Amino acid sequence: RNQITELRERDLRFTAEEATAFLSQTMGLALPPKIMQALETRTEGWIAGLQLAALALQDMATRQGEEADTQTFIAAFSGDNRYVLDYLVTEVLHRQPAATRDFLCQTVILDRLTAPLCDAVTGRDDGQAMLDRLDAANLFLVPLDNRREWYRYHRLFAEVLRPALTSAEAGHLHQRAARWYAAQGALPQAIQHALARAATSGDAATDGFSDAERLIRQAAESTLHSGRVAAVRGWLDALPDARVRADSTLATDKGWILALTGDVEPAEAYADAAEACMRKTYPDAFPDAPDKRPRLGKVPAADLGKLWLLRGYIALGRRDYARATDWIDRALHLLKKEHPHWRVLGLWGLAEAQERTGDIAKAIVTLREARQIGQTGDDGENQVFAVVVEMSLAAALNSHGKRRDALAVCEQALERHTNATGHPSLLAGLIFTRMAMLHYEANQLEMAHQYNEKGLALSEPLAIDSLLMFSLGTAAPILYAHGEVEAALDAVQRAQRFASREALTDAHWLLATEADLRLRQGDLDFVAQWAATANLSPDDAPQYLRIEEHLVYARLLLAQGRLADARQWLARLERFTQERGLGRWLISVYILQALTEEAAGYRPTALERLTRAVQLAAPQEYVRAFLDEDARVLALLPDVRRVGAVFVGQILAAGGAIRDRPQRGADQALVEPLTDRELEVLGMLALGASNKEIAAKLFIATGTVKQHLKSIYGKLDVHNRTEATHRAGELGVL
Repeated sequence: RNQITELRERDLRFTAEEATAFLSQTMGLALPPKIMQALETRTEGWIAGLQLAALALQDMATRQGEEADTQTFIAAFSGDNRYVLDYLVTEVLHRQPAATRDFLCQTVILDRLTAPLCDAVTGRDDGQAMLDRLDAANLFLVPLDNRREWYRYHRLFAEVLRPALTSAEAGHLHQRAARWYAAQGALPQAIQHALARAATSGDAATDGFSDAERLIRQAAESTLHSGRVAAVRGWLDALPDARVRADSTLATDKGWILALTGDVEPAEAYADAAEACMRKTYPDAFPDAPDKRPRLGKVPAADLGKLWLLRGYIALGRRDYARATDWIDRALHLLKKEHPHWRVLGLWGLAEAQERTGDIAKAIVTLREARQIGQTGDDGENQVFAVVVEMSLAAALNSHGKRRDALAVCEQALERHTNATGHPSLLAGLIFTRMAMLHYEANQLEMAHQYNEKGLALSEPLAIDSLLMFSLGTAAPILYAHGEVEAALDAVQRAQRFASREALTDAHWLLATEADLRLRQGDLDFVAQWAATANLSPDDAPQYLRIEEHLVYARLLLAQGRLADARQWLARLERFTQERGLGRWLISVYILQALTEEAAGYRPTALERLTRAVQLAAPQEYVRAFLDEDARVLALLPDVRRVGAVFVGQILAAGGAIRDRPQRGADQALVEPLTDRELEVLGMLALGASNKEIAAKLFIATGTVKQHLKSIYGKLDVHNRTEATHRAGELGVL
């Protein structure tokens, strides 16, 4: 019909479904779906490649029988497989002109190909014509953009080509590629090829790494400040360690990578190595006698400032806040306005030390200064630490009892880190997570859930433990408030695993979060064991980093009926939070004091404490501060409505899971009545007895107590001890 149809490379590939049908029906292979998918992925749908792999599998099955390890074979299936090698060498390479074969072998060192790069590597000027020819011939070239400017080779094809080069030839080609990328300003790619050149050229022991070291010195700082910590670590790990330690800049960079990822001890070793290098060049800057003042005139101020700042962060990781402050102050004296990113990092570290030692007001001032510097920087890429500073400011403001101010900081930060098309940057993950917690505080659960999901989705690609830890830790109470108890516990346990790898992160709050959730579930045994492991006592001196722990411990004392201990402990927490301006936590202290006094029979005192809590919480809408405590607080709130009628009404309305349930009086029997034993258990439950105490009192096993509790919860249509006690009171069964 005088018609023509063009078949391109993509038309000659199987889809996943077609590949599965081909392997099972044509080649007669009965493989599990996951194995089928893995084979299709490994061959990238290349039909001949699938057939060659199938032939190799059949051959292996004939030789090895039932012992054949199909999964291992597919994972290792590559261009050096004899079927693939024979086919590609005989049917493809040998049929190409010599010039084409040379081009293929020389450019196979490239992960991505474009004509100017190919010309630089081959030393020829036919790169565009050669790529056009290979593309038109469907010769294992995969386009990477719609304009067909960038390509890559099919992986199996590339694996066949690489062995054709000697190490010296490969090293020479990598050197050319590195120089081309460096000239384009693409330093990460240049470093990749410079390192490959050193590893393959055979002269790594002499001067093969010089180009790589020079490029890493140029790129490390900006890459680090953009948040790509893993990339810088990979570069430095690829260098001989002796060369890193012998270079003050590289040793300092390696120390920073280790300090930021929590490896404090090795970080100090590299800081020492960097200082040793500087001492050789600038001995007057490091006088041995304590009465001699250092002479810094000839020392590059930025280099010494970065080293001192590193020592400050090492001290932070060791929780030596006085020493951290001293080192950071000295560093900031050297790191002037022409080094804004390092000043931001230094001020953040200083604020951390201030906050952890209880001076929240000073920390907020320091963070505001750091935030201003971060906002004035015009380098949009190098903003990771600026975002960390902004979110630290939001957290500090919230601890100070200024939730609305904290939310405003987050909203402004999100606006700056959202592009013109409305897409947030990866750095916005931290912002979304902080906003989730602030919305949770106001009991805006749907918004909290949505923001946290966005935060987690953006944080996962960065693979930064601290971000994932924060997102998962934030998710736990939100999930619990939605009634997803198991998901909440799973989230906080995953967060704990991430926190265990972070020296600059304190995991106490995550352990306390799990204990708090378990306490709401009525698992007093678990929480008592947690308190013992944490060495908590009513005689302790409160600490800022453990404030969440201290509050959960107060709840445990109250649940155990240890009212005198609870009163003593809460009095200490009241003084501590007042003196340090920790308004958010002071609200929780007042609420717990109200519950303690009510349990002790001192209602006027209880109402006075609750009044203070409402007065502090109402302007900032700290609704969850009340809802996350024992449900008995809801019974007290109507008596303090006069100090905040709208806010109190908001809390009572939000307590719908308990109070807004259709009321059934004592005259309305349960669908299934409680047994006498269940009534005994329920009575002890209301007194705050633990499972172990109930078991001992009733002479039954702890497991039996748990079974009774499960039955009680089901009959009362509740989920935990607090709700059970409240519901039983409504029904008049206590």
